[in-house]
Amino acid sequence: MSGLDLAKQFGLKLGECKKISEDVEYSARELEKNLYGKIMSGIFIAWQIQNIIWGKFDGEKFFTPKPFNVDDWLECRIFNIGAEIHLKRAGDKFVGRYVRDEVGTGNFYVDSFARLLGENVSAENGWIKLEDELRKISMTIPVDGDEKFYGLLTRNYIGSDAATGLSGYDDYRFVAIENAWDGDLNGDV
Repeated sequence: MSGLDLAKQFGLKLGECKKISEDVEYSARELEKNLYGKIMSGIFIAWQIQNIIWGKFDGEKFFTPKPFNVDDWLECRIFNIGAEIHLKRAGDKFVGRYVRDEVGTGNFYVDSFARLLGENVSAENGWIKLEDELRKISMTIPVDGDEKFYGLLTRNYIGSDAATGLSGYDDYRFVAIENAWDGDLNGDV
């Protein structure tokens, strides 16, 4: 079931897991080496001053359709269905957190889904180019398929403030890129 189908069928649905989170710090020079064993494989997104890069991580190396330099990264997220590492540049290193879900109880969450900008204009070897002609933007995402639109599934963890007793989202992570096309565009078939 795609993320869009999930959102349409169920709306926002409360789930429960055991969330494990730890602070991490890695040198920029040895980022790939230090990630070995944390995320076995998944997707990554990296923000640069001039660009956003989507790619694949196989547990040891980053792969993108075009060359890149980790030294240009300001922030990145490496994620899969069960875990995420979210890092921000701090001088010559990256600092952030590693979060993973385990079977169990103690942490409530809500999954949400948002469509990525752009429409599929080409697909080749596990990469899809999304382009928004009106906004003059495009991005290449690491997905196999031939759907018209894609979206990002996120997991939003719920926490509470002991002082006020109020609950709300206290953390979130990226989960997956999924199909966001059901054949219906703006209510028209």
